[in-house]
Amino acid sequence: MKDKNVQIGVIFDLDGTLLDTLEDITDAVNAAFAQLGYEATSVSQLRKLIGEGLMNLLRLASGETDTEKISKLVELYRPEYLKRMLHKTRLYAGVAQVLDMIVESAVPMCVLSNKPHVFTKPICEAMLSRWPFVHFQGSVDDRPRKPDPDMALELANKMQLDPANVYFVGDSDVDILTGHNAGMTSVGVTWGYRDRGVLEATTPSFILDAPNQLPGVLMPLRENRSG
Repeated sequence: MKDKNVQIGVIFDLDGTLLDTLEDITDAVNAAFAQLGYEATSVSQLRKLIGEGLMNLLRLASGETDTEKISKLVELYRPEYLKRMLHKTRLYAGVAQVLDMIVESAVPMCVLSNKPHVFTKPICEAMLSRWPFVHFQGSVDDRPRKPDPDMALELANKMQLDPANVYFVGDSDVDILTGHNAGMTSVGVTWGYRDRGVLEATTPSFILDAPNQLPGVLMPLRENRSG
């Protein structure tokens, strides 16, 4: 039998998985919209649109099809979000305790978000600094976003792990597909921004309804993969 302490790792999505960022995003979107005369949007409307990058979010939320106007919205949104991105953002209930348990088990962790890296890094540093994450990664212009597996595989390498021993945890179909595409174990969570049916359609290995269910998934699998 192999070593029962075979190393596994976890890559977390950010928005809708570790952090509830929706109110700050909505406030920043509406501040940008007001400057160009677009009708304000709501938290419930944006909930369904988050996850595929900033430009896509603003395109869908505004209904705009003109590329130049969407680019202008992106330009206006960035400083608005930077001003308020930590005003209402919070950890989901139970996440802190679960991260403590994962760290106690010596399981390395990373964050991979489709949120621009210029936002992802400072938010993670502000909200997640008490835990020793290996790396925080947001989207950058010259790299493909999730569900492309490229950056997920890069994070597995940073953790010095085989992708097959990494669990990709997220609240969206995009996250589940990223895990599939990277050869990782996909874990969907229902406390974020997507309904269970959306998650089920992409066939994750697990669907969790509360953060405290995650250690129970990771630890038995860690032992099983050693056997």
